[in-house]
Amino acid sequence: MHLRMMQDKTFQAKEQAEEARFIREKEQAQLAAIRNDLDMKSSNENQAQSSDRNFEGGFGGQEDLEDRYATTSGEH
Repeated sequence: MHLRMMQDKTFQAKEQAEEARFIREKEQAQLAAIRNDLDMKSSNENQAQSSDRNFEGGFGGQEDLEDRYATTSGEH
């Protein structure tokens, strides 16, 4: 009887180890998928931000203002 109990405990430990390994692999795959999604979202946001900045200079929202004196003789 004692030998059988030891074999059962060994079998249980082996099964638990296999289950833990499977769970860890599954978690790692899920984390990799999440990281991939986050990387894609951040790269898309960076592309959107860079395309929004398609202007020549400007500061504080003033990049859309016109220079009214650009075509005058310089006498303000």
